[in-house]
Amino acid sequence: MFVTDSRRTGEEGGVLLMVALWLPVLVLFLAFVIDVGNWFEHKRHLQTQADAAALAAAGDFRIPCTDTPIVTQAMQYSGFSGQAFNQQVGGAQPRTHIMINSPTYYNQGSPVDGTVRTGGPCTAGMVDVKLTETDLPWYFGFGKVVKFINAHARVEIKPLLTEKGALPVGVPDVNPTSGRVILINESNGAVISSQPLVQNGSANGLVYWDNSSSPFSNITIPSASIGVRVVLSGSSSTTCGDPLVSCYDLTDATHGMSHIRSWSTSTVFPYVQDAYLAPGTCGGTYNDSGYFNGGSCGVGLSADIFLGTANNTTNLTIAASLSTANNATTYTMTASGACTPAVAGCTHFVSSTNIALGAPNGPVPIYLRWSKRVNGNNCSTTFVANSCWNAGSGGILTCSNGGNNPCAGNPIGGSFVQRAYGYTDARSGPIKDLQVLEGNVAGSNSFRTGTTHTLVVKVGVQGSLSYASSVNDPIVSLRVVGGSQNQSLDCDPAVPKLKDELAQGCAPQYTKNTGTACPSSISALWGSPQPWACVAVQTGSATNQVPAGMNHRILGSEKPSICTAPNHWSMFPNLPVGDPRIVPVFLTPFGSFDGSGNTTVPVTNFAFFYVTGWTGQGQGFANPCQGNGDDPVPNNDPGYIVGHFIKYVQTINTNGGGPGFCDLSSGSLNTGACVAVLTQ
Repeated sequence: MFVTDSRRTGEEGGVLLMVALWLPVLVLFLAFVIDVGNWFEHKRHLQTQADAAALAAAGDFRIPCTDTPIVTQAMQYSGFSGQAFNQQVGGAQPRTHIMINSPTYYNQGSPVDGTVRTGGPCTAGMVDVKLTETDLPWYFGFGKVVKFINAHARVEIKPLLTEKGALPVGVPDVNPTSGRVILINESNGAVISSQPLVQNGSANGLVYWDNSSSPFSNITIPSASIGVRVVLSGSSSTTCGDPLVSCYDLTDATHGMSHIRSWSTSTVFPYVQDAYLAPGTCGGTYNDSGYFNGGSCGVGLSADIFLGTANNTTNLTIAASLSTANNATTYTMTASGACTPAVAGCTHFVSSTNIALGAPNGPVPIYLRWSKRVNGNNCSTTFVANSCWNAGSGGILTCSNGGNNPCAGNPIGGSFVQRAYGYTDARSGPIKDLQVLEGNVAGSNSFRTGTTHTLVVKVGVQGSLSYASSVNDPIVSLRVVGGSQNQSLDCDPAVPKLKDELAQGCAPQYTKNTGTACPSSISALWGSPQPWACVAVQTGSATNQVPAGMNHRILGSEKPSICTAPNHWSMFPNLPVGDPRIVPVFLTPFGSFDGSGNTTVPVTNFAFFYVTGWTGQGQGFANPCQGNGDDPVPNNDPGYIVGHFIKYVQTINTNGGGPGFCDLSSGSLNTGACVAVLTQ
């Protein structure tokens, strides 16, 4: 039997006391938890706003660069303007403030961010977003507020140092690092002398090199003409045949890119002494001269011709031509007084009209021919040179009136009297001006045999390829396959066909070479760890490799029927984000493609190219965008891609960015591409 003790006290009062004591604490703790959670939510969303603002703004960097669209994107994606994305939670946007590229937050003197670059995004090369929400009330009131909630995000525009997915196309630097000029005897190709070329200023879009610091001193003019050759190199070597060395022009073993005439007296009349060229209509592009020019223009010719006696000009016709054939186009030479210095029997002749050189294609020899009638009658029809001259007396032989042709000598002296040169990429590369000077006077291209002279050769090299600065910039052509010195690379050992490398891009990772020696073989390169600082040069080509690859990459199929990715170049610089026509390419040293292939060359940098045209060669590989907005390619050649280089900021963190800040100027291609990197 249980007995209860009525003296025991019940527990109800103790529990009530505990609740009374702890309930306010629990309420306060709950309020604190809720307020901390509310603060955390505001803080987290504010950070989301800052990140979104910086990332979106970075996507609006365009070159040429303008601050307004970049700032507008930052404002919009942080909830301040436009569509006002990502507004702060709880209707707190009116209490939110933004500072762009500021060392401090809104209305706060500290902390001070010493790493921010102030000024507009284009100048600073960054978008630094500092967001502040002010006076966030405590959730349960109590008259308390969180005075400042801060969030920070920064995107910096870095130099692009590593790349995947580039086109297997190399763009060689047109800035050599060394050079040499060589004088050769054109009768046998023997070297007379050579001197180093040194860079010496720029003008008219050309970078000039000359040997003024090491002139050809006291050069004795041989009995044969002198040819001028030029060596340009992407290395310290100037030996023809070495890697990265380009020698111009080796198409003919005994000719140079410029010609120095050698002349002497003769007892056989007529003969030519001094003969020189005038620019004619070849002036105006760079410093075009009669001797070295872009072709498709006309040059003037002046010549001192010995006829024996003054009366030999009677019924005499002197004509210039570009051929020794009798049916060649002729340009009449007009007598214009005595020679300089005046010598009996010597007459100065000048071309009455400019001599048309035709399309540029290297050396263009110019000949002189003569024909003469005696007393209005024809001379002999035998065309024996000098048959109307009596060499011994300087007089005219008696000629019979027979046949319909005058007596003629073709050509005078048996050879050309001067030579022009029409420069072309295939034969003379980036050289667009070449002058021979004596005493700082250009056009020193005719000397008497046996005399001595001090000569300087001045070479104008087309300056660095540039990024487009306007929608009207000239079209750039990349010769991917075909012809000489094409620009294709073998960038992916797992992909054997060029068309597939073009379509897919280079899967291995490549990086900018900062001085690493390239492997001696392609297999050694491919066996080394990535990223690779060198790339293999492609050899060989096949019909429609380029259009098949470009059709696939840009239009989605090797044989597309419609233009699914139209040319948006008219929108430059505001090209659409994600446009498949924006493609990365490799930059390589000067002379990279002058060898025979089967080699590796350094990756000097990366650049982006906006493709505006390519074409096919039958078999269904036509580009359907041709005729629908695409630019034509040279000679409708399927080995070319055309377009424009653009200074481009790549997508956030797609590839590696280097230290420092990217050069956002729209200048030289050598400044490389850029990548936006979220750094804070």
